[in-house]
Amino acid sequence: MHKITLAAALLGLSSSIALAGPTVTVTFKNQGKTDVRYQVIGKNEIETQANASPKPVSVVPAGRSDTYYIASPLSPDVNYAFVRYTDGARQCEFRTTFVNAPKPGGLLNNGVIPKVPQWNKTATGSGGAFCNAEITYYNMATLEWSVEFTMR
Repeated sequence: MHKITLAAALLGLSSSIALAGPTVTVTFKNQGKTDVRYQVIGKNEIETQANASPKPVSVVPAGRSDTYYIASPLSPDVNYAFVRYTDGARQCEFRTTFVNAPKPGGLLNNGVIPKVPQWNKTATGSGGAFCNAEITYYNMATLEWSVEFTMR
């Protein structure tokens, strides 16, 4: 009985590891003159925080940065980071996504559907905030990527 339970647990563990999407390295840079707060609102931001390691710091002082990694357990073909920073009146919402989408045109001769990796990023500011998102690195073999979010 214990052998079956252990085998089932190991199978479940290996399948959850196999489902993890490629890791995104997030670097947030506060280039403003005031400290900013990391703020979590909504499902995607809650899941981003839950999947982050280490957790994003709650306050990023002026002129400083914070770096963390996010790996989504959803699928080997999907990952994202949705984060928000505010200093009260000014706010930046940042998003980066990865999807390994099926390539139009059907199956290859070996029955495999080819996929095309797509990395995206957006930055939306309000209250006079300047927000920028830039993908700084991606790896075609592992599909991992790095993104830099900047707030001024």
